[in-house]
Amino acid sequence: MKIGILTFPNSISYGATLQMYALYRSVEKLGYDTEIINYFNAYMKAENHVGDSVHSFSKMAKKFAKKLMHYKLYSNFKRFESCSFNMFPKRAFSDKKILNEVGKRYDAVICGSDQVWNPEITDGDLSYFLDFCCDKTKRISYAPSFGVDTLSEQFGIRVGKELEQFDSISVREQEGAEIVKCFSNRSAEIVSDPTFLLDRSDWESIEKEYDSTKKEYILYYAVHQSDELFKKAKSFSKRTGIKLVVVGGNRIKNLKNNDPLLEYAIDISPQEWLYLIHHAKYVITNSFHGTAFSLIYQKDFFVGYVKNTNSRLSQIIRTTVMESRILGCGDEIIAKKADFTFAESAINQLRESSYRFLKNALE
Repeated sequence: MKIGILTFPNSISYGATLQMYALYRSVEKLGYDTEIINYFNAYMKAENHVGDSVHSFSKMAKKFAKKLMHYKLYSNFKRFESCSFNMFPKRAFSDKKILNEVGKRYDAVICGSDQVWNPEITDGDLSYFLDFCCDKTKRISYAPSFGVDTLSEQFGIRVGKELEQFDSISVREQEGAEIVKCFSNRSAEIVSDPTFLLDRSDWESIEKEYDSTKKEYILYYAVHQSDELFKKAKSFSKRTGIKLVVVGGNRIKNLKNNDPLLEYAIDISPQEWLYLIHHAKYVITNSFHGTAFSLIYQKDFFVGYVKNTNSRLSQIIRTTVMESRILGCGDEIIAKKADFTFAESAINQLRESSYRFLKNALE
């Protein structure tokens, strides 16, 4: 059987890229010929998740400047994708007519994970609900997220019609299962983020050493800017005397930095990002995938919730009973060991049930 995966390729996001890698490898492990469908949504690519999709000159200039400044980052992600996946076609496309033809290649197509069902990101593109698949193609969803609490009635009806055509449906959050139930006669199984489908040794095998971390360090990784969390991280670094390595920043910020306990890990590859989490003394994050890999590697981590913290982060904290690692408002970071006994058991159970869903769906 030939399997196509429809997700968000060509994304400069550690979480998006590594969840794609995990799902791809998991399907391959089941013995299937697997490809990433190299389709991009034009609205999403324009980085206009809300509002008018037409670029102003200033927006285009800023985007070009960002690409120029972070050329190494874009190259690292492109290299990782080209070495890790069979992409079809090699050149990314956004034409739905081409997508209709590409869809005929596959015995089954899997959509997910990530927020592929979020209309605010995709502009309601029903391609991510596999409307391009022909009747003989099996339609499967693995852990997609709507990213919203509900859908408009009009869009929900359109989505419901597509969901009726699916052979197997799973989502990654309870809210998503409720939306599926509301707009279709289908029920959805809740499964793990794909990154949990692979075990620790799978991830260790693709790590790439980051040169400047020979000594102990605290890793700081935030997907939502938080001055409060960063201040706590710097304070913790100062009190412990352990260097703080911050994922992100740019060369200008690095040149201005005169703090011997602060270092910016700029434009690192997904493999280096994994290495940094694996070898950190502590991890401080407000990211779901920062938390997920801290759990996989069993690192002492601390999570700062922000106003727009998504439900999957709070859900994995509850599932693994790691509420003690949440930093409340005003809390200082205290060096304390985490007990991963229950978390490891919970993750193993989640992996087994999610892998079973994927296996059964493809069979």
